[in-house]
Amino acid sequence: MAAGRATMLGSHAMNEPTRIRAFRGAPWWQAVGGLALALLMPACGGAAASGVAVGKVGRGLAGHAQAVPEGGEVCSVQEALAAPPSAVEKPTSEACLKAQKSDQLWRRSMIVLAAYGDTLETLASDASTDTTGQLEAAQTGVNGVDWIDVEDGPEKAARTAVGQLVEQMRTNASEGDLEKAVQDAAPHVNVVCDGLVPYLDAQARGFSDLQKDAEKKRLSRSDRRCGSLDTRSICVSESTADHLVYANAMGNLAALERSHVEAREAVAGFCAAHKKLAAAAADGRLSDSETYTEVVDAVKSSRRAQDRGAPGDKSSESPKK
Repeated sequence: MAAGRATMLGSHAMNEPTRIRAFRGAPWWQAVGGLALALLMPACGGAAASGVAVGKVGRGLAGHAQAVPEGGEVCSVQEALAAPPSAVEKPTSEACLKAQKSDQLWRRSMIVLAAYGDTLETLASDASTDTTGQLEAAQTGVNGVDWIDVEDGPEKAARTAVGQLVEQMRTNASEGDLEKAVQDAAPHVNVVCDGLVPYLDAQARGFSDLQKDAEKKRLSRSDRRCGSLDTRSICVSESTADHLVYANAMGNLAALERSHVEAREAVAGFCAAHKKLAAAAADGRLSDSETYTEVVDAVKSSRRAQDRGAPGDKSSESPKK
């Protein structure tokens, strides 16, 4: 374990006695400052540090998968807002059923990326064995490349890519070779990223639009409860309970929008970081100190780009002519 941690921290790793000897005899403020620097100093690049960093970013996606995506709910609320007040109740539409299936695909895709992040982190920390990735693959619940029914196009490509990535983890095809593992996984990860990020973005914008549409409906007062008595129309005003229901609905829509924005940012950050790692692996630069910096910069740049494109952000709109 100690050797694994030293490898992960790179050539700058220092054990505690070494740090103490290094700062003995120095003024207390220099000793404290230098010790803090040594403790906080990243691995200064290297294959282990870069791989662990990307693995950590991917590992965090599992938490987001518990709440998003919710394209099926976007569809259901859209239909509810569009339905006339006196409309006859109808079963869930085919479009919303398809959206629910898409949610299952992309939610499981996030779980698989998180499992791959765990596996990548283990490989990079020099703690891998012949069984590395097997447990992570089993926990995804994905078996084979046709593990779910999906539509043709990007979804079918993502389904196949997810199945292949899980199979790579399950069989430990890289045999503990970090460079090979990253290069083998890169095509599958790229396919999933190309479909998952836009899907999450679409749902985030969907929830943003629903809040605007619901507010328009409320202000128009076109859906008041009305009836007839002796040929006279009688309408009742909204009650406190009606206002509470509306407030709860708006709060829920806002929370779902934010959940999707955060998930989109997390996925985009992992995808950008993994591309840098894969490029370094292809060029034989995993051990270069610059690779770690490139990974960190990719995550930061992706986050800034996603912030500019967040729902309701006018900076992402085309300027008016």
